[in-house]
Amino acid sequence: MLWALSLLLPNHVRRAPPVQAARAAVAARHPLLRAAAAESTLGKRGLLNEELVAAPDKEAVLGMVTERAGRMNAVNHATALHRLAALEKKNRAERDALLLDPRFEQLLDGVERHAAEMNPRSVADVLWSCATLRHWPPRFLKPVLTQVHGYLDGASDAQGQFEPRHLSIVTWAFAQLGCKPVRLLELIELRAREGLAGFNTQNCANLLWGFAKLQQNTSLLPAVSEHLCGSGLVAKCKPVEVSDLAYASAVLGTMRSREEAAPLLVELASRARSATALSQFSSRHLVTLVWSFSRLEVRPPEGCLPEWRAAVLDSSSRRPLGGADRRCLLEALGWLGESEAEWLPQPAPVAQPEVA
Repeated sequence: MLWALSLLLPNHVRRAPPVQAARAAVAARHPLLRAAAAESTLGKRGLLNEELVAAPDKEAVLGMVTERAGRMNAVNHATALHRLAALEKKNRAERDALLLDPRFEQLLDGVERHAAEMNPRSVADVLWSCATLRHWPPRFLKPVLTQVHGYLDGASDAQGQFEPRHLSIVTWAFAQLGCKPVRLLELIELRAREGLAGFNTQNCANLLWGFAKLQQNTSLLPAVSEHLCGSGLVAKCKPVEVSDLAYASAVLGTMRSREEAAPLLVELASRARSATALSQFSSRHLVTLVWSFSRLEVRPPEGCLPEWRAAVLDSSSRRPLGGADRRCLLEALGWLGESEAEWLPQPAPVAQPEVA
């Protein structure tokens, strides 16, 4: 019982095997008197999902996948894959080792086998996981995309439809995986238009960034721009969202109409000011903003360039820009008529040897 595990947690959790440690972590989150009720309410598969979410490392997740293989449903498989991706997304060496683990292959088999039973959230979780792990098994193509199509065209009413966050995750994942199912993207655009009022800043950024990255021509930009600017949501955009939306505005604007993209880009620039959130922007975010204005051939609002120049110079003096960021910045500075020496730290002159 979970309450029994919670009693053992203080003394034994460090010595417990990974699976038991995950169970103990779940038990600790439930008050003792409600543990039995939780088990009867959630059911065994629901409790397994809780354990998977609380798993501290990949060994705990893979251990549960092996132990419970015959009892896992579609949601459990999607949750296990999502947890592994969340745990290993910043550790490339561990991620590569995971992809070679036979237990991981066993999990992928289960995902493929239960794909037709997955609800909208599970489908989005699987795609996010594959994109995060940079691993898109060819055998997922047909079953997973079939489910995506079902939830987009209304054929799967029994389990609901994609919510705004699901639409944005699916689009973002397609872009990360380099997968461009044009018909599905057209349906995503249609569903996004219908539910745009429910999109938050992150949803908007992921959605437009995905379309831009895939070079998928869309008429969503003016609608999203009006939604963000008209509702005041643009003032809540985080730096990464400002950067992604600026990139999308530049790419999609040059594909359709620069006039459609300029208003959102100008509003986004107000987030990267010393009076707002400039100190939270990395040099990469600022380079993307500068590049976006030059790509659209629009001058940034008055006062932006001096502030961005000082911030990029300060940041790059402590950590040099990467090659791609540097090339984008130099390309933008050429159009803006700005000097490289004012934006990037210059190498110290090499002392010449004295001639006897």
